[in-house]
Amino acid sequence: MPADLLAIAHVRRLLLELGFEEAPEQIVPAALGYSLWVSLPIAELAGRTPKELVADAEGSAALRLWIVAQLGLDS
Repeated sequence: MPADLLAIAHVRRLLLELGFEEAPEQIVPAALGYSLWVSLPIAELAGRTPKELVADAEGSAALRLWIVAQLGLDS
């Protein structure tokens, strides 16, 4: 559970930095919410979950890039 909370805090902070007060649907579907979403694998990130990704700097950076791409902010 602590890893879940750390992952949720990390993603929420990242979204705030990007200017989003609420999680956009293309990142965290409202039907799932953060608590379930952090445990789901992301195919584009070698099937790793957000919870696994935020455990190290390289994974955190990859998750940030994935979120930015999903939001269309990379252009």
